[in-house]
Parts: sequence; structure tokens; C-alpha cells
Amino acid sequence: MVTIKDIARQVGTSLSTVSRVLNGVPTRDKELAQRILEIANQMNYQPNEAGRMLRTGVDDEFGPVFDVRSQQGWQEKRVIAAEAARMAQFSDVVVLDSGSTVAHVAYYLPPEVLVYTNSLAVLQPLAKRGIHVHVAPGLYVPAMAAVFGQETEEYFSRHGSSIYFLSSARVDVRAGLFNLNPATYGVKLAALAHARKTVLLAHHDKFCDSGLEAFAPLSSVDVIVTDFVPKVFRDTLLQSGLEVVETSPENAG
Repeated sequence: MVTIKDIARQVGTSLSTVSRVLNGVPTRDKELAQRILEIANQMNYQPNEAGRMLRTGVDDEFGPVFDVRSQQGWQEKRVIAAEAARMAQFSDVVVLDSGSTVAHVAYYLPPEVLVYTNSLAVLQPLAKRGIHVHVAPGLYVPAMAAVFGQETEEYFSRHGSSIYFLSSARVDVRAGLFNLNPATYGVKLAALAHARKTVLLAHHDKFCDSGLEAFAPLSSVDVIVTDFVPKVFRDTLLQSGLEVVETSPENAG
């Protein structure tokens, strides 16, 4: 069985770098990240005991699902998610995407919403709260604890929502939304196109002004909920006309 050690050896990089990339954690070296994903695909990499991970939420190599991403700024992410969830109303049809910050929204939604999602990470907290949830079909990607592919895109094209909660690996304040993994683009775009309201959840470290090639413009989003917008990006973002909700604006500097 291929392990992350094999991938790291083949690429010539560290185990931690491979683990971060396979977990969807953004990296500055996009070429290296793409190389890791290509090698993992060529080697037909699958996390150990994927079936057990589905049952327990734990993977032998990565630990708990979303372990790396969810531990980064988790307190701020919880506050962001709680604020965003307040925008959902009783009887709303809600779509939750596969982002680690969005996963926290499952703990704060009102109980009488209907949820559509491609994320397996939100199933347990939603079920414990008695919230009805429908999971999209598609190809399961263990490292992201979610499903993707044409079936998933078609599913979200058929199921519109009152409100779509999404995340993005980077929020370029001029170009728009960027994700490292192109496999996520189609699913996000389908959900964006069929949502009456779109709410982007973004930790402050997601903002940039790097001229990234965006999969969607900022104009596709109605509201951004963040802990704060760093001062260097604040004016540019506010000039876009988007509604921006900051949970900790005093930290902007």
C-alpha cells in the first residue's frame, strides 16, 4: 500500500508538506503542491483503512478528518461559523460546502433547516441535532472528507438553496476566490449558480492580493464573514461593495 512516505520520497519533500497538501491546506509553492497531487494520483494513493475512517472519522496517517485544517485558528473559525449560521432562517434550504470553517456551521444552524452537502465531516453534528441532511453523490476523496465530480456538480445544479455557505483556500481581494484543488471548482460553481444568497466564510489569513487565477469573482458572493480583514487589504475589499461582517475587527491593526 502506498503511503505518504512513499509520495514524499518520490517528490523529494517532507512528510509534513505532503500531509498538508493532501489535506487541502494552502501552500505558497503551487508547483510543488501540484506535483504532490500528481504523484499521489499516479501512485494510486489511498489513506489506510479508508472504510474505518468513514465509520470513525479517523485516518491512520492523517488522524481525525480535517485534523490539520480544523486545528488552525479553530477558535476564530468557530466564532466565524456561529456568526454566519445566524443568517440562516427556519425552513431554509442550506448548502454546506467541504471547507473546514464551513464544517463548524453544522453546530449552529437552526434545527428546522434542510441541508444539502458534499461534506462527510458535517454529517455527525447535523444528525446529533436532528437536522435533515442529504449527501450528494460523487467520488469520495478521503483527504478532504468530501465527494466531488460530475455527479456532484449535477446534483447541486438540480438542488437550489436559500443560502450557500462556502469557503475558499484564498480570497484575492481583486481577483476573487481561489482553491488549490481544481476538482472543487465545478462543485462550488454549481452551488453558487443555484443559491439565492451566498455567504463566504474566511479566516483572516485567507486574504491576499496576489493576482491569483480565480475560479469565481468576488461579485459571486453576497456576504463575507471573517474574524477580521487585515488592514493592508481592507480598503480594496470594502471598495468592492460587498457586505463584510467582522467578528473581531479590533484585531485588524
